[in-house]
Amino acid sequence: MKSFLKTAAIAVGVAMLPAAAHAQAAAATAAAPAGIAVVDLDAAIGNSAAAQSAATQIQTTYKAQITAAQTRQTALQGELAALRTELETLQKNPAQKAQFDAKVAIFQQKTQAAQAELQRLALPFARPQAYVREQIEAKAEQALKAAMTAKRIAIVLRPEATVAFQPTADLTTDMITQLNALIPSASITPPANWQPGQADQAQPAGR
Repeated sequence: MKSFLKTAAIAVGVAMLPAAAHAQAAAATAAAPAGIAVVDLDAAIGNSAAAQSAATQIQTTYKAQITAAQTRQTALQGELAALRTELETLQKNPAQKAQFDAKVAIFQQKTQAAQAELQRLALPFARPQAYVREQIEAKAEQALKAAMTAKRIAIVLRPEATVAFQPTADLTTDMITQLNALIPSASITPPANWQPGQADQAQPAGR
């Protein structure tokens, strides 16, 4: 009788081996990242709650400076458009090549001066915008990894690096959700000595 029970136990154990192995394999498969997804990093950062809230605050706080910059930009665009039209007219007449060349030089100078002027006008609100983005970017890698883990994604590509993809393969919304949890809001007031890019410069070499 004991011999029979021992034989039966061995038989049951042998029969259970494939099932146990299958269960272990299934668990390993479930734990291992397997998918490929795309993510639009700029969209994820820009559409995060922190970015949206900060943008509203900046629009309110720097309304006068933003309006002044936009007004001046419109005026400069009009001046450059008039010069461009004049150049197009001169270019059609080979006899006016010298005048055309002179106008090209003037157009280039005015374009560079306009860009420099607009940068100066935008500085008051461009600085807080950069500071907000830097705060959110500091959490972007953590947010992306969390989204990848939640969706069992092994590889992430930028949308422009793909030919086509299904909407379900887009991880952008998932990354926004993770960013909202990690950084619900961001300050629009940079420290007095803060400069854009300081966070990157402070990272250890080789990171």
